[in-house]
Amino acid sequence: MMNSESDVAGKTSLTDPVVRESSRIPILIAIICGLIAVVAIIIAAVALGRGQASTTVVSSGGGQPQSSSQSSAQSPSGTVSKVWTIAIGHDYGAHEYIDTKGYLAGFNHDLVDAVCKAAGIICETIWQPYVNCWDSTKGQRATAGKGLIGRWYDACTGWYTTVDRIQVFSFSEPFLIPTQSRFFVKKGQENLFNARNLTGLKKPIGFLDGWASDEKCLARDTSITGSTLPVNNIKHILTTAEMKTQIVNGEIAAGFASLKDLKHYPELAPVGVPFSCMINGNAMMTRKDNDFNTHWNRGFAKIKATGYRKICTDAKTKHGNIGDVNCLS
Repeated sequence: MMNSESDVAGKTSLTDPVVRESSRIPILIAIICGLIAVVAIIIAAVALGRGQASTTVVSSGGGQPQSSSQSSAQSPSGTVSKVWTIAIGHDYGAHEYIDTKGYLAGFNHDLVDAVCKAAGIICETIWQPYVNCWDSTKGQRATAGKGLIGRWYDACTGWYTTVDRIQVFSFSEPFLIPTQSRFFVKKGQENLFNARNLTGLKKPIGFLDGWASDEKCLARDTSITGSTLPVNNIKHILTTAEMKTQIVNGEIAAGFASLKDLKHYPELAPVGVPFSCMINGNAMMTRKDNDFNTHWNRGFAKIKATGYRKICTDAKTKHGNIGDVNCLS
């Protein structure tokens, strides 16, 4: 049957613009919903990534640090807090040593535990060679150790404030008094070494590598003739035990160190006039862009008012067989 013209005019064709526009709406809604879902996934991924910042784990052998995804820990209150990492050695008399069971021990360990607890921060100590905190090459200026300047950890424990170091790193309030430096020779041979005149030495003077009593400090003692040594009369030694051995065996003319560094070796005797290589006593040493010392100083202020004296007294019982600790008065 033929439709009338009025019937044709009353119906809308599928090709009509209005029909085409209405058919696109569901498609646009689906596309918008998909975009919103993608954005939500990206935001969630970024949030998770920020909550798991990377940290540095340093090998005990002083090698390159390894990446770790864990940089925070649960504090006693259950909140996530930063873990402050602190480098510490094992060759510093009663302050830092290895006990008979093979564990690190000493006054510095006791103090770190007490101060971090008082400050309300989480601290982890990491054994490191001292040269990774502060290093020196004979005949050249000492430099920042690769571990501390390289952000392997936040601080190094028990370092004296010196002229060279304070131009590179920051220091906390000192927790021990500074000591003076002397020459050390084999006991019984004190009269065989002229500590006031170093010209014409046939053997080098030994210095602990990176320690405060270095050849630059010796050169500042102008009361000694020949205190500025030629490079061939300078020998850097890594440990106090090795220095003691080289003095006793006659491999070096004498060792130059602070009284606290070598006093615990009965085979050695100090000679000459004491000379200060330190601006201030032992402290925590950090990078200048690190705020660890703010927290440490807060905790140490509390310890000084309450428990510092007891830690010092206990050190005589716990670590006195290894050496003395020069606590603040």
